[in-house]
Amino acid sequence: MLNRNNISLTRAAFSGMIALFLAGGAFANPVDQSIAIEKQVTAASAKSQQKVDRFAEKTLELSAEYKNTLRIIESLKIYNNSLENIIASQEKEMLSIQNQMDTIDTTERGVIPLMNEMIASLDKFVQLDLPFKAEERKNRVEALKNNMLRADISNSEKYRKILEAYQTEISYGESIDSYKDKIQTSAGEKQVDFLRFGRVLLVYLTLDGQNAGYYNPDSGQFEALDNEYIRSIEVAIKMANKQAAPELIKLPVPAAKGAN
Repeated sequence: MLNRNNISLTRAAFSGMIALFLAGGAFANPVDQSIAIEKQVTAASAKSQQKVDRFAEKTLELSAEYKNTLRIIESLKIYNNSLENIIASQEKEMLSIQNQMDTIDTTERGVIPLMNEMIASLDKFVQLDLPFKAEERKNRVEALKNNMLRADISNSEKYRKILEAYQTEISYGESIDSYKDKIQTSAGEKQVDFLRFGRVLLVYLTLDGQNAGYYNPDSGQFEALDNEYIRSIEVAIKMANKQAAPELIKLPVPAAKGAN
């Protein structure tokens, strides 16, 4: 049996153990709190670092966007300067065009009478010239006169046609030509071969090769030629048609007149 003393010792030991356990628990509680606080600090620090990282990343993005915006602004400045130069050039061109348009009426008032005068001079020249290709040349002059009455042809085109006609007439004085046409004789109208030496001489040969003649500027008529010229005219016609090599030929040339 346990006596009272043993029971007392047992109770004392148990009480000591409980006290020690309670003391140990009291000592362990601050450590846990410290650990918990440290964990909270670490977690808060991690969150704070994440925020810092996000802010840093956003700052880099904004910086890049800002730099890109500056480049765009600089590019727009260059583009605007270019547009300003283009607009200034166009304004000068518009001013020049406007000035030209302002003088069009005055120019046309001077050009139209000039063109009419040129056509009249050409018409008179054709009438006084050797009568070669007379119908063709008269029709060309009439076409120029008709052009002056047409509103669907610009003045520049009318002027170009007149210059073209003048150039054609000039070319006649620098060439030799052979062509077929009709001539009025005492026996009636005949088809003949004409031969033109510039504007110096116009002769003809009948198709049968039996008769020849020339245009006499003094009388304004075609007159007969001696038979001795027939062979020369035949050769000259072949030369004009590039059917024979050039050679010396004998033809009657009217004497030149002095200017009045």
